[in-house]
Amino acid sequence: MKKKTISHKNKLEKESKGFTLTEMLIVIFLILILVGIFSQAFKVSNYFKKARDIKRISDLKALEMAISIYLKSTSSPSLGPTNKAVDEASSTIFISVPFDLEDVRSNTLLWQSKTYYFSQVSSTEYFKNNSNGWIPINFASLIFPSIYSLPADPTNSYNKKLFYSYVFKRSSSTFELNANLEFEDFKQNGKEDKTSNDEGDNTLIYEIGTDLYMMPNNLYL
Repeated sequence: MKKKTISHKNKLEKESKGFTLTEMLIVIFLILILVGIFSQAFKVSNYFKKARDIKRISDLKALEMAISIYLKSTSSPSLGPTNKAVDEASSTIFISVPFDLEDVRSNTLLWQSKTYYFSQVSSTEYFKNNSNGWIPINFASLIFPSIYSLPADPTNSYNKKLFYSYVFKRSSSTFELNANLEFEDFKQNGKEDKTSNDEGDNTLIYEIGTDLYMMPNNLYL
């Protein structure tokens, strides 16, 4: 009877020692699988961010070229409506987000003691090249239009701060286009820094055009 008691006690002590080597290996294996899954998900997320940013940079370069060709091909170019240039009464920021998706036309933006207004068009008009699109330039007036359809940000959301913006100065016929980039390597101090090396005044935003000091720096904040 004594032997049985000792044997039972030893069995309990053995079972209470904790995880076996096999169990520990299984746990470690499962952790490694989870780390691999999250790591892969992060890589996929970064891949899509980079792809969207490449499109943003390409789109803005295409718009810059289209506007430059328009300016050179037109004797009396108009970069936008009367009184809506940054050097006029109602300084206006034209954005690519359609107002029927997110309406910010009643918003104003204060930058360096100056008030800026917003301009938007509908989702049925924003891509048009006849001055009715989100950029108010009549590219269609050229015999061979420098652009046939206006691009928009891949996300195109004002609330998410992912949209294209445009401003112009009438007195000098200059303009600026902006986009907010997502991919960390393209941002300030990143491995492929795009925002600090575009010669603009905002190191956090990708800027392109002929005067990179016109857009309010708090637009994407």
